[in-house]
Amino acid sequence: MVSASGSKQPGKIVRSQRMIKYLKCLSFFFAVIDGVLVASKTDVSSYGFLFLAVSSSLMLMASFWKRDKSMMYYSGSIFFFVDCLGIYRWLLS
Repeated sequence: MVSASGSKQPGKIVRSQRMIKYLKCLSFFFAVIDGVLVASKTDVSSYGFLFLAVSSSLMLMASFWKRDKSMMYYSGSIFFFVDCLGIYRWLLS
């Protein structure tokens, strides 16, 4: 990758790739926590949707930085439709 000034910036690319990987891993862990909470059907199950919202937001950021349009659409639609509906139905009403 060459910058506008013509010099290569491999350190910046590596940091960016590490950040994307870190965001994806965090997204995975929040999604697992969500699944366990919702599947447990306990008094705290409704808070699983907050973890799913965080998971989808992290995946949306990672896919934005990676410029992966299909994942942007996927994580954006999950976030706006499923997470918001779940938070509204389980926590706010």
